[in-house]
Amino acid sequence: MVKTKQFYSGNIFLFLLAISLFHCTNVYSQLERDDDPRTWKYFRILARAQDDSVFIKLQDELNIDPKLESYILVVNTLDPSPINQYVVIGDETSPDASRFLWSDLTKDVQQALLNWTGSNKENLNKKKLNYASVFLDVLKNIKIKNAISPPGRERDILSTTAYINPYLQAFGGDPLGVPIKKSVGFSFQFGTNYSGPMETDMVGTAFHILGLSVGITTRIKEFVLKRGGGDTSLVIPSHNLSNYNNLFAPTIGLEFSYVIPFGNFFELGFFSTIDSGDVDPPQRVLNTKTGALMPNNVIRGNYTNFEFRYPFRTFGSTRSKLYFAQKFGEMHLGFLGREMRLAGSQFDVRMDATFASSKRNFQFLFETMISNLGEGFALSSFAIGPSFRLGTNNDDKFGFLTILLNMRFKIGDFFEERLK
Repeated sequence: MVKTKQFYSGNIFLFLLAISLFHCTNVYSQLERDDDPRTWKYFRILARAQDDSVFIKLQDELNIDPKLESYILVVNTLDPSPINQYVVIGDETSPDASRFLWSDLTKDVQQALLNWTGSNKENLNKKKLNYASVFLDVLKNIKIKNAISPPGRERDILSTTAYINPYLQAFGGDPLGVPIKKSVGFSFQFGTNYSGPMETDMVGTAFHILGLSVGITTRIKEFVLKRGGGDTSLVIPSHNLSNYNNLFAPTIGLEFSYVIPFGNFFELGFFSTIDSGDVDPPQRVLNTKTGALMPNNVIRGNYTNFEFRYPFRTFGSTRSKLYFAQKFGEMHLGFLGREMRLAGSQFDVRMDATFASSKRNFQFLFETMISNLGEGFALSSFAIGPSFRLGTNNDDKFGFLTILLNMRFKIGDFFEERLK
């Protein structure tokens, strides 16, 4: 009888131990892993409609109208009770943010959000910080597959729609390109594709049709420091706003360009000066080491221009490219990226190296602008940040030429087509 009791007691103990082990294993399998976004229960996504149809379908199910092209999405399913699981559109800490129950979404949408592994997904659950977190946490969020990827839209690879660009920048950058009907539209620009703040006085507008562009340029004098027509005195450079190594436009210029119709990778152009308007020339700044005047490129006469570019996506960007170009007798090598996303931030980056020529010294432009400053459409509609231009100073040393702010506005989103 005693042995029978011991036998049953032993079996009951083993049974309870097996249940405990199974429960612990099951709990462990549901633990979050920093390296697997599919296990996260509390997370934020910098969502864009162009990334996946689920971000449009979600708005349909939550009756959000008008539809948002960009928005912050917060999902919290930590609590086992469904009544405490929620979704937030916008900043979760804002009292104006739209909050919904997780159960308001269909199972398909829920599963798609939980399984989302893009670089725009950030784990909001509490995690332990250490001395290396400052350096390593951002690197952990970098996924090689998201660092470089093919173009996301047809207009990135078609010659007839290459001009389309929803971004208007205060100084330089690609022109704002607004389509009337895809291959037909117009563009507007402050500066050139490769110039920075207060580097040139050029402004221009152009008409585009089937890859051909016909434009006219003029100038806004206040965009660059100048001197009076009869003034021959030497001046001291302004602090953090060098009045040399700049680009000076004619009063009226005519520009033609054509994107070779084998894809959006090579554009050839021609610029002609119609009215030089020889007034208000560049200020005279002396190089204290050589005794020569600091250089400027005064645009006069005719120029053949070109740009060889490779459009692609980097860190989920909406518009990125590497390029090698010639403009007004100068060679450029650079990179442009719009709305890149990394570690919960959304930002633009522009880098341009202008090689030394007979007109100007070598210079390097670097600017970055943060864009996730608002909610909804404002998440990407405005960006602002520092712009640095480095080159040879008037003491013949390499340093900062200008340290200023630049900004851009996103006017709209013109097409939603994607590559198949």
